[in-house]
Amino acid sequence: MLKQIRSRKKRRMTYFFIIIILVFIVIAFYFFYAYMQTQNLLTTEGFIQMNIEKMVNVGQLTAIQLKANCSELAFYISPDQASAILEGMSKTTKFRPMTHDVFVDVLEGFDIKPIVVKVTDLSDNTYFAELTLQRWNKFLIADIRPSDALAIAVRTNTPIYVNQNLTTKVC
Repeated sequence: MLKQIRSRKKRRMTYFFIIIILVFIVIAFYFFYAYMQTQNLLTTEGFIQMNIEKMVNVGQLTAIQLKANCSELAFYISPDQASAILEGMSKTTKFRPMTHDVFVDVLEGFDIKPIVVKVTDLSDNTYFAELTLQRWNKFLIADIRPSDALAIAVRTNTPIYVNQNLTTKVC
């Protein structure tokens, strides 16, 4: 009788350890899957990391130039957008915070990190961009105007990538 009780306890312990091992395997697969999803979201293949090289007033508009090595992208933005980018670059704020400053404060308040800005496409003379945001293991890719993306990127030190098909070779 005592042997049967010990045998049952041994089987129960074996089942318990098997269940624990299975739970750990499921958890490991979950984290592996989340990691792979992250890598897919953050891929920059076909993109070139660029920095804001210069901004020049041209009549009613401002020309902004993004550059990296021998590649560049230049497009026009309004003076207000240029002002927002310049304030972010100089880390200054006017008397009251601008919309981009408030947006960055909200992101920080909710522990959301901008991961990458990508200028992705040009259609009908309009550039398109994406802002990838992360909170813990969740990601959001937001469609955003390139000028707004740049204004946020300079405030948060977020890398800026440009689709290499949109760039011009300057060397």
